Amino acid sequence: MSPPVRVRTATAADLDAIVDRWRELIDAHAALEPVLYAVEAHAASSYRAFVRRQLDAHRGLVLVADRGDARGVGYLMGGVGRRAPVYTVREVGMVFDLAVRPDLRGQGVGSALVDVAVERFAGWGLDWVQVNFAPGNALAAPFWQARGFTTLLSEAYRPIR
Repeated sequence: MSPPVRVRTATAADLDAIVDRWRELIDAHAALEPVLYAVEAHAASSYRAFVRRQLDAHRGLVLVADRGDARGVGYLMGGVGRRAPVYTVREVGMVFDLAVRPDLRGQGVGSALVDVAVERFAGWGLDWVQVNFAPGNALAAPFWQARGFTTLLSEAYRPIR
């Protein structure tokens, strides 16, 4: 039997594992679209600084998953998104990133992270959660749809030079 997944709020001690998972996520996106997801040489250090700011942000959300003795096998980062003042739903919980170590995908790590994130967002009084994912990511669309997310908008790009 697999050890249980434990989700907790990230700390600065988790930054290395989070950046490792982020690199795996970026590599997967770059395989889908190499130009738009090409990263600068300083990308890892910039992302690390971004995560550190999120750790301290009011209503910033950085969660990590541990499984048995393995720490940081997945992470979810999110926060509160503000919508235009014309809408009655002004704030939504936003999942910025979700990544799980490749050898542990499909074993409940991502689901556990999402469940805790949804609970946190609800605790902040939010009624909606938003996530973006690449339609070419064969794992992402079914994962999010199985958790009750419905695609409402699509984002499209076209090179002009």
